Amino acid sequence: MKRNKLLLLCMLLLLPLFSGCLDAVSLDAYGYVLSIGVDEGETKTFNVSFLLQKEGTSQESQTGAGSYVIGAEGNDLFEAVRIAHAGLPFELNFSRVNFLLFSDAVASTGRMDEFLRFSFDLMKIRQSAKLLVVRGKCSDYLQGLSSADQPNVAKRQYSYFRTYKTEGIIMMTNLAVFREAVMSGTFDALVPAGEVDASIMPQQGVNTRKTDLPINENDTTGGVKRTGGLRSYLLESALFDGERLAGFIDADDTEVILMACGDFERGHVTLQDTFGTTGFVLIAAGEPQVTLTLGDAPHASVHVPLYAQIELDTGNTAWNRWESELKAEIETHLAEEMHRVFLQIRELNSDAMRFGTRAVKQFQSHDAWRDYAWKQKYKSMTADFSVTVMLSDRIISNRGD
Repeated sequence: MKRNKLLLLCMLLLLPLFSGCLDAVSLDAYGYVLSIGVDEGETKTFNVSFLLQKEGTSQESQTGAGSYVIGAEGNDLFEAVRIAHAGLPFELNFSRVNFLLFSDAVASTGRMDEFLRFSFDLMKIRQSAKLLVVRGKCSDYLQGLSSADQPNVAKRQYSYFRTYKTEGIIMMTNLAVFREAVMSGTFDALVPAGEVDASIMPQQGVNTRKTDLPINENDTTGGVKRTGGLRSYLLESALFDGERLAGFIDADDTEVILMACGDFERGHVTLQDTFGTTGFVLIAAGEPQVTLTLGDAPHASVHVPLYAQIELDTGNTAWNRWESELKAEIETHLAEEMHRVFLQIRELNSDAMRFGTRAVKQFQSHDAWRDYAWKQKYKSMTADFSVTVMLSDRIISNRGD
């Protein structure tokens, strides 16, 4: 017994000699990148902007310490990082990148896919990083995120996910999904589109960076005047045809696409008639039912089930008129909107409703699918849509709780 205890003691004494640890790294040794913006360059192919967190005194305060933007040109991301490092007292760290932004000028030429061909493992950027297309310059958009009242940039970025879940007006598309769309050819990507409202006064404070963006009193947020808040906003979506930006659609049309392709969770719709305005919260009631026949002119029949809750009733008649009028009215309205949006995106040769993902299942081999040339057939495709809306709460309260 004593011998075993002596052997154990010797092992414990020798164990530290065979182990090691990593050198401690100070928080200010890295500059943590939250977003990467890609614009057209002047001397190089790309002008790359990096949205960085300002260093805090601890890991906990890091995400709330504000942000600033740096940039460098390069023919690829590695060259831009190398140039940026030449003037930085720290190393850029990409492990916290949540968003990759591309200007509409870059995305419309197909160079977006060209830029994305770097090693994400080497850069330690996650494949789950989300994509954004910016109308104008990404550098301006990133500067427009500065806020004295809300310095936590990471928190503001995650608010986009809440918008996707509760409003149903943007499609959160990550890098992996975009690559799948480009490489498989079975659908086309739908990416949130950002813009800057130059009528909003830049917010200044200890955590904000002075911006060079001019004030334009005539500017708006999607055609509507807004006061306060961030200059940068999301209210549209970018449609892709393969790797190329094909066009833009507004928030209402995005909601319709999400319903048709099965990515809708929750949203809103408003109807107006002689009795007043009725607003509904819409909630997905299951997957869309799609029947697709192929040929030289494919045809799809799409049925979408939804739940509805009444959130606004200015005429105080919605409950009584639901079965006799409103149910058919909202179902017809949504079906007509889906058909209108389908024709609009088909004209842009964008399969954002993802019919190709159902068409490919009817082929036994990749060669047969390739020979069918789906995107060529898609130009002649037709579709009809139907919607069933079930009222989940038939009581609307007229008083605030």
